[in-house]
Amino acid sequence: MKRGPNILIGHSLEPEYVAKIAEVAPKATICQKRRGELTLEDLMWADIFFGWPPRQLLSQARRLRWVHLPSAGADGYTDLHSYAREDVILTNSTGVFGIPLAEHAFSMMLAFSRTLHTYIRFQQEKRWEKLPHSGELFGKTLGIVGLGDIGTEIAIRAKAFGMHVWGLRRRPREKPDCVDQLVGPEGLQELLKTSDYVVLALPLTAATRQMLGEEELRCMQPHAILINVGRGPVVDELALVDALREGRLAGAGLDVFAEEPLPKDSPLWGIPNVIITPHSGGVTPESAGRTTEIFCNNLELWLEGRYSEMSNVVDMQAGY
Repeated sequence: MKRGPNILIGHSLEPEYVAKIAEVAPKATICQKRRGELTLEDLMWADIFFGWPPRQLLSQARRLRWVHLPSAGADGYTDLHSYAREDVILTNSTGVFGIPLAEHAFSMMLAFSRTLHTYIRFQQEKRWEKLPHSGELFGKTLGIVGLGDIGTEIAIRAKAFGMHVWGLRRRPREKPDCVDQLVGPEGLQELLKTSDYVVLALPLTAATRQMLGEEELRCMQPHAILINVGRGPVVDELALVDALREGRLAGAGLDVFAEEPLPKDSPLWGIPNVIITPHSGGVTPESAGRTTEIFCNNLELWLEGRYSEMSNVVDMQAGY
């Protein structure tokens, strides 16, 4: 009987999801380890890796033919020279996080619109005071930079709130119904100048690193709010701190940062019009099941040698 592949799970998956993988590949040998416990021997043993493999060991993982990332972002894993094999397949979990990250972005927008971030401080101080500048999302303009899975889910919700939606996509295609104005990268500054709220939902690539620097931040309106649920290094954090301190931006909701965990000495901690969450926007009980479903669907195709039909394959040159 032909031996199945060695599948190494370096990710926290509940037993029920590991059992689903075993059901799809009954001849496979499956090993699960904590991310911090992975060794070179583990990587050299694996044909398939589910998780975030240690980057420094990839060049010696000679059997490794497929890596599935539990994240939508693939930054750090798109350099083919890092792998022992040129035919390695890299897939990600795009499609898993659109719903929770869209809701996370909206929770931040609503918090700023209704000044909840200030009312929470008032509550802690037992202070009864009404703020006259609490606003509405209805009728406001939302600019979404990165109209992929996450950005599209945000746009759908924005239309339900009665917002006017701008979307930026690297390769503009047919405009979806949930977007009023669709632009390419050349339209970034116009989007920033027009928007009351700007949400970044970008992957980290060479093209997007520090895409929002001082020049771009100066394009935004003083009453505008910046939300980032994509990747931290897309924003020049020092320029963002300056814009917030100087009153050139009304606030920022940040789930991702240039350095994570966010250092305790970061000035962002002390700015009152900043909402910080610890890269937790995509964390929900449902995400593990969705990620496993993507992996299992691809595993069936991989076992049949139908590699070209696999979904969520990362373009190594584009970086996502």
